[in-house]
Amino acid sequence: MAKYCTACGVELNKTYKFCPECGAAINQKANDENEWGNHENANRRIGEKDVIICDNCGDENPNGEKICSGCGAVLRGKVIKKTTSKHNLHTQQKKEIKREIRSTSKKKTKKKQQNPQSENVNNSGSRQFDSKKIYLIAAVIIIFVIVVLFSSGVFESNEPVSSSSNTGNEQSSGSGIDLNSLQQINDLEAKVNANPDDFKLLLELAHLKNDSGFYENAITLYQRYLDKNPTDADARIDMGVCFYNTGNYETAINEMKKALEYQPNHQIGHLNLGIVNLTAGNVEEAKSWFKKTIELGPDSEIGKKAKELLNSHSL
Repeated sequence: MAKYCTACGVELNKTYKFCPECGAAINQKANDENEWGNHENANRRIGEKDVIICDNCGDENPNGEKICSGCGAVLRGKVIKKTTSKHNLHTQQKKEIKREIRSTSKKKTKKKQQNPQSENVNNSGSRQFDSKKIYLIAAVIIIFVIVVLFSSGVFESNEPVSSSSNTGNEQSSGSGIDLNSLQQINDLEAKVNANPDDFKLLLELAHLKNDSGFYENAITLYQRYLDKNPTDADARIDMGVCFYNTGNYETAINEMKKALEYQPNHQIGHLNLGIVNLTAGNVEEAKSWFKKTIELGPDSEIGKKAKELLNSHSL
């Protein structure tokens, strides 16, 4: 006849002194059917014990306990009689399983709470990296475009060329007043004042003031000179350069055109008319003057300059 533990209902070997399931001591005298009974009778006899069900977590606690062993809440539940058998789990095992479940649930919840933060940090870092990368690429592109434009001459400072200045047929710097020429200008002015009818000295002083950046004074000297020498195309074109440098583009164009009436093949005059018109926004007019400049001498320095301006400005 089979034996069953009176504490938990587990089937026992007759040689056991303690229950392998719950550790309860085995009554060696309970060998007959009345004590142990068959499987069904044992199941009916075993379950008589009072327990308190926790209102907070549902754990079963022995009658007389004040605090729930599962959650620590004060026990206020109703005392009931609990029937157990070998097919029921031991109360302590149930509690441990519940605690394990709660512990596992907390870990999962904590992990879920941490993961969004981690993802947010990663996403933020990724967005910050992407922004820096975009700014860097944009900066590189802008620098590259600027370099290309400068190398192609789009941002060239196009200054008209003086016809008869002390620097020859070089382009005027147009960078402002040259204070280093003051002594030379003062000496030359003294000579002009001492020789008012020496127009050669007067023209030389006009050129010097033009080259030194004293454009207004140079214009006055050129006008004095041209009153006596109106057909001097070089002097008139140089006076037009002075008007250009003071921002008076219309007068500069008129004076240069008038110079070409006296000298139609003046190549520098054609080039300067192209530059002044280009600066004034008269693109088609400038294009026409540059082409005429090239026709007058494609291999000369002035002709090459006209070609460069046509190419660099896509005219």
